Amino acid sequence: MAYSSGVPPSEGMTYQTAVDTLAALQPQTIRPGLDRIKAMLAELAHPEATFKIIQVAGTNGKGSTGAMVAAILQSAGCRVGLYTSPHLCSVRERIRVNRVPISREEFAEGIHKLLPLAQTIAPTYFEVLTALGLHYFARREVEWAVLEVGMGGRWDATTVGSPLASVITPIDFDHQAYLGWRLEEIAAEKAAIIRSGVAVSAAQAPAVEEVIKKRSELLGVQLLIEGRELSIAVRHQDPSGHRLDLKGPDWELPDLALPLLGLFQPTNCLLAVGAVRALRSSVTVSDKAIREGVRTVRWPGRFQLLQEEPYLVVDSAHNPAGARALAHSLRTHFPRQAITLILGIYKDKDKAQILETLTPLADRIILTASSHPRAASPDELRGLVPSTHAEILVISNILDALTLALTPPTTPVICVAGSLSLVAEALEWFHAQGPDIPCEV
Repeated sequence: MAYSSGVPPSEGMTYQTAVDTLAALQPQTIRPGLDRIKAMLAELAHPEATFKIIQVAGTNGKGSTGAMVAAILQSAGCRVGLYTSPHLCSVRERIRVNRVPISREEFAEGIHKLLPLAQTIAPTYFEVLTALGLHYFARREVEWAVLEVGMGGRWDATTVGSPLASVITPIDFDHQAYLGWRLEEIAAEKAAIIRSGVAVSAAQAPAVEEVIKKRSELLGVQLLIEGRELSIAVRHQDPSGHRLDLKGPDWELPDLALPLLGLFQPTNCLLAVGAVRALRSSVTVSDKAIREGVRTVRWPGRFQLLQEEPYLVVDSAHNPAGARALAHSLRTHFPRQAITLILGIYKDKDKAQILETLTPLADRIILTASSHPRAASPDELRGLVPSTHAEILVISNILDALTLALTPPTTPVICVAGSLSLVAEALEWFHAQGPDIPCEV
């Protein structure tokens, strides 16, 4: 029987009107809770019940892990929906079927159908997009939906249905005002996505691992942990990617080619493969499909190498954990090479900690800002830079910052880092494309 939305058809809406209508919800504060998304999904005839769910939570690495899971399942012949957030260059990036973003027409149609519900239920921006994504997946008859948690897990709009796998990437401090000021509190919020099926976790701090273990035991969910049931060895790494040996409880996958850079990506790959392998009773996935899915995955804006001579890297290191991961990757991939660091950070992030982590790497620092209203001013960032011997420049926008950084004499490495909006504007500039063009995955 075909899925029905339960929403009567009505006159159309243009794509731009749909984007503007959705953007009007953006200023609303974050309001954790599941009542609104459940009410919307009930009115939409429960699209989340029409496909199998894999949910991904954690602090960093959720998107790339989800993208790898989706790519592997697609390579195995499955029809896969991928829901991620936030987006880089287009809101349509958040909702994909077999890597193809929702079209402008389907996005506009979906928002128009949801508008009466939004006016009645008063959902947040993220909740409307989540309902749109799940509704779209059902209409497109996907077999699997890979859902990236927006924030936390317990009260996140993606925490719907009964997942066959719950994946938890490394947990660190972020969104403390909502998730708690202690790591154990944050872990409890994220581990709450574990409710059915199997759970797969990255190696965690001992206190975090204990929280995840207790949650799994309470729900009777099998738990696979990196460093215990799952392991990884890096054979080789360079600016072209990684060669990995992966192992699970009863499987091995040697010499796997992973094109994603960043020293955090091998763990994300292990989690993705470990989750798919744990689902063998629900889906048949060959070693060949795993290799093909991983080999072809792309995840822009996360330690992404755009060019060589000079190397131009972009990375959305928007919190202290992301900044530490970026610093580690830069030191490993580009040892003893001079670096120009172009930095722009959101006002509500831990700006001082991010600057303290990244600025010691740089020979030249260009402080800038994206056009996003949340962007901190470059002058504010300048006041937070710790003592350094690096040259420090303040440039009002990313385009002028990039032009300056790429004008000879340049350093061998140029890295754009910080907010997603800054990275998005750098990508649009590099690819000479207009706004609202989805990035390829």
